[in-house]
Amino acid sequence: MTTVPDAAPPAGSQRPPRSAASGPSAEVARLRLGTVTTTVVGAGALMAAGAAGQGALLAVTLVLALVLAWSWPSISGTVTPQSTSVVLALSCFAIVLSALRDDLRWVAASAAFGIVLSFFAQLRRTSGREGLVLSLLSAFGGLVLIASGTTAVVAGGSDRGRTVVVVAMAAVVAAIVADLFVGTVKNAALLGAIAVLLGAVAAVAVGLGLHGAGTITAALVGAAAGAVSWALRRVLAPHPGLGAVRGQVGAGVASLLAVGAVIHLATVIS
Repeated sequence: MTTVPDAAPPAGSQRPPRSAASGPSAEVARLRLGTVTTTVVGAGALMAAGAAGQGALLAVTLVLALVLAWSWPSISGTVTPQSTSVVLALSCFAIVLSALRDDLRWVAASAAFGIVLSFFAQLRRTSGREGLVLSLLSAFGGLVLIASGTTAVVAGGSDRGRTVVVVAMAAVVAAIVADLFVGTVKNAALLGAIAVLLGAVAAVAVGLGLHGAGTITAALVGAAAGAVSWALRRVLAPHPGLGAVRGQVGAGVASLLAVGAVIHLATVIS
């Protein structure tokens, strides 16, 4: 049997060589200053708002949700970014303002409203079904993050909850240190362990100066908050949208809102 050689490339064309510095691994190993800055500034705002009370926490959460509505489509894979932004912007008012009730009774209904809006937005498309599922998943992911951040708002209504908010945000800031090692430490598990450890230590250290913050509770909240925020930034790191400031801001805000569920769970359990 005669072996047929591969077709030669056209004259004048040359396949670019692959380098070890290209590809998804290189993107993961790149430090995103916009993401780091957004995370630190947002965590500081949430920390101050959490200490101030539920009203301030709701206001800051609403601002972060609006920022996510603007930035999330650039890193979520949607093919209809404008429609997705509009859906998230409209939904975030319904979802975040549902936290005016301490029992969060209307959060699920508000999120369902956002899902319905997502489908209606796709009906206006003129490009057929291409990318339909990706666009819907993008909107759903944004809604989940907004709902997660909203669940933390009610924590501002009690001394215990405010303490949990403060220690959780301290852990998020501490876990940022793991992002600074992405270019030197290649082991993702080791980076995750660093984020968890630093989050727990920072939460305990901050909790020592706060009323009602037990050492074990602070350590667990800090470890969980640090792990969740770091993991989300790590998952989003390979996306090409993070090459722009808009995408970096979106990743930072997303890593903050994702911690809301941790804060709510810790407040309810404790």
